[in-house]
Amino acid sequence: MQKLVIIVMLFVFSVPAWAAENQFIDCSVGDGQTVAADNVYKDVYERAQAVCLSMKDILILDPPLRDQDLNLNLQRSLAAFGAYAAQVLKRDFGASTAITLNKNVEEMEKQLAGTNLATGKIPMFEIGKTITGKQGFFTTGEANKFDFPDNHDDCNKVNNANKNCVQVFEDFKVAFNVYRKAYDQVVISSNKQLLDSLNRDWDRFLDVSKSQTGLEVWLTTLWHSKHFKKDHIVGPPSSQIIALHPQLVYEYVDGAVDGDNAEFGVAVEWLGINFWNKKMPFGFSVASVYTDRVSIADIRTGVMLHLDNKYSIGWGYRDGENSVYFSLDLLTLFQSKRQQYDRYIQQYKGYLE
Repeated sequence: MQKLVIIVMLFVFSVPAWAAENQFIDCSVGDGQTVAADNVYKDVYERAQAVCLSMKDILILDPPLRDQDLNLNLQRSLAAFGAYAAQVLKRDFGASTAITLNKNVEEMEKQLAGTNLATGKIPMFEIGKTITGKQGFFTTGEANKFDFPDNHDDCNKVNNANKNCVQVFEDFKVAFNVYRKAYDQVVISSNKQLLDSLNRDWDRFLDVSKSQTGLEVWLTTLWHSKHFKKDHIVGPPSSQIIALHPQLVYEYVDGAVDGDNAEFGVAVEWLGINFWNKKMPFGFSVASVYTDRVSIADIRTGVMLHLDNKYSIGWGYRDGENSVYFSLDLLTLFQSKRQQYDRYIQQYKGYLE
């Protein structure tokens, strides 16, 4: 189910750009080839091809589904095609005691009667293996798969072609699945475009955002849990949680004795947030800074500000003494961006499980 939803979301968000550039959609069996002359379900193929062309008329629009009349006609075509395919299979095997496919076929017919491009419920016919033989099923009714032997008189009689059961159902699979060729081509192309776009977003996030510890990655994914729990592939979070983050600082305290005013020290950002993807990225946190001085207290607490994901300036206060400091992110000296990415992947997998 999750894979189906992902495909639908990829389709909805990515088709417009694809359709404007790709007017050609192949509604043949493959590479322009027509169905084999001895296919026992050539009538199903002809109707499937007509439905595929109806989808094409909608998919080449920018945006798709814009023409309500075309979309309504397509819904009717899908319903009629499902009813015809069901009728054909029931005609050939409805009374068979060896191949009981009625329930699976009825589920397919029901799905196609109530579907359109936006629902993503576009069933395929598949053939699988069992211990004793083969089984066929429409992908919207997998709970009702039907077994069939390699050969049986009921199959030999279909269109008087004297084909075995494997050949008969392979013919049906080739003929029936043509109807969704336009949809499949759009999904494959739009899938690639969306994944490329998301990959660029993640690359940019890792390139320009603040480095993060494992704790900060966990807190960020927790803060953005609704984002990461979506039923489709997502890009990076819009902000980063800062927590217990170490910094190297250069601090100036005006009240210190001469020669002791400016010193290197370390700081810890206790809690904050960074909006890395704003037009002018910024962030802030509550932080404490430590410098070893003789004349005044070593620790001051205040606020640290982050600008453009690169620059950090802080203010600290204690016992009437104010300080200003500039910081260098210590994690950038020891941690690669790949490590940060791997942490996000692990957290993201946790939401998908």
